[in-house]
Amino acid sequence: MSAPPSPFRVHEPATPGPVVVEVPHAGLVVDELTARFTRVPERALVADADIAADALFGDVALEGAALVVATLSRFVIDLNTAPRVPTPYEDKLPYGLREVRRRSASGEQWLESPPPRAEVERRVREVLEPYHAEIAARLAGARARHGVAILVSAHSYPDVMFPGVADVVLGTRGGASAAAWARDAVAAVARAHGLSLALDDPFPGGHAVERHARRDEGVHALQIEIARRLYCDARSLAPRPEDVARLRDFTRSAVAALTAAAR
Repeated sequence: MSAPPSPFRVHEPATPGPVVVEVPHAGLVVDELTARFTRVPERALVADADIAADALFGDVALEGAALVVATLSRFVIDLNTAPRVPTPYEDKLPYGLREVRRRSASGEQWLESPPPRAEVERRVREVLEPYHAEIAARLAGARARHGVAILVSAHSYPDVMFPGVADVVLGTRGGASAAAWARDAVAAVARAHGLSLALDDPFPGGHAVERHARRDEGVHALQIEIARRLYCDARSLAPRPEDVARLRDFTRSAVAALTAAAR
């Protein structure tokens, strides 16, 4: 068996600023150990990813932001959801009662039964915890250098599951995870780029925002969700390069605005 792939990669800025960007759902890799328990159809692997979200935020290092990108698929473990290990009681249930049937955004079934407890614990230990430890270390370094740190949790969403939602949804957990100046900085950039904006609805911010935000200690966190329709072909799911480039300008400008507001 080959060595497991690293759960993340980091793009380093030349001059680190106060912003750290994490992309938890762009990965498409399913490691060998996970593949023993989880069969993911290829269409589902792509459809349920935040397609090219790492590319959408690919220029943020030019504005001083460290970019942490998960390499493994969310089908291995969802890095933006609090981990849940089965209880000993659930482990003892007969197979049929433990069955779960899940379908992807593409409508394909990908999981018939949950993996064993030991496998869930392995994924938490080897994938989720190292990923979030990296984010925590980056935020601590940013705060030590600048007196403030800002986490941007970067996502995109499939319109088929959320029709009629704004181009960009900014999640701050009702204002609990980020100060108004951080929220307003991103909102102003979105409007300047002609993008419609919603606050917290329907994406208030997931595990990363909740886990790392420490407003009273100068660590702010917000989630940016970008509508897939803005840059992906609805049928093939292929990103359109010219639209990806346009949104890269938006995300780079958002990080620049956050950096300026933090000062």
